[in-house]
Amino acid sequence: MAKADLHIHTLASDGKCSPEEVVRLAAENNLSTIAITDHDTYKGYFKAREAGDEYGVRIIPGVEITTDYNDRECHILAYAFDIGHSGFKQKLAEQRLIRVERSKKMVKNLNKLGFDIDYDEVLGEAGAANISRVHIARLMLKKGYAGSIQEVFDRYLGNDKPGYFKSDYTSAEDVISLIHEAGGVAILAHPGLFYLWEDLRFFLNNGIDGIEYIHPTHNFDLQKKYKTWAENFKLLISGGSDFHGRQRDYYHFGNVTVDESYADAILAKAANYKQSEMKK
Repeated sequence: MAKADLHIHTLASDGKCSPEEVVRLAAENNLSTIAITDHDTYKGYFKAREAGDEYGVRIIPGVEITTDYNDRECHILAYAFDIGHSGFKQKLAEQRLIRVERSKKMVKNLNKLGFDIDYDEVLGEAGAANISRVHIARLMLKKGYAGSIQEVFDRYLGNDKPGYFKSDYTSAEDVISLIHEAGGVAILAHPGLFYLWEDLRFFLNNGIDGIEYIHPTHNFDLQKKYKTWAENFKLLISGGSDFHGRQRDYYHFGNVTVDESYADAILAKAANYKQSEMKK
């Protein structure tokens, strides 16, 4: 079976590996297709595509977009979009600014809690990457304020924790529409972490193309549930390791995969969207 991993992060956001390293690992793990899905950026796609040509791995353009659903964060995976689409590029630029402001607010919240960190230090930790909570957490870990990244999130930076700041992201339905305008496919990321049936119905009614049924947080029962749900509503099926380069992620990489035919179906759906736009 040809295998695909359609959920991977790199140094362009909160991953630890470069796009080239990820492609090399994909080849070593016999993955025929991967998608780089960094948070609110597809900057890593270009280097991955070059490496893909070298290693014989097909690279699909992807991005994990942070949206707002029911007053909470919701992640939508966009695939196979037009990388030159002006509206899509503008939205991701706006997302990056939101991330900057959110990080500044969270640093201030942490300062009020007595932690000696400043935003310039967080910038140094992030480097050229899209800034995220993970970069703040890594800095706190280096300064000895916690024993692990997970502890930082559990105590300070997780949703509703004292250091957290909620940003006003674009609504999930508007992001889904924009993905379609850019000729791409919209997939609901890791639904097992967040959603009930009523939530899934909302996404179905607002144009979601598919669901991520394979994810490290989904046990067999959840996988079966979401795959059946997708098949019943004729939705696309996706999945992947959600690889970030952490120690535990290497077990999932190459093992938490989907059949390559699911990637083919995503590309076919995107081709139909692009043809529809051309006819307008």
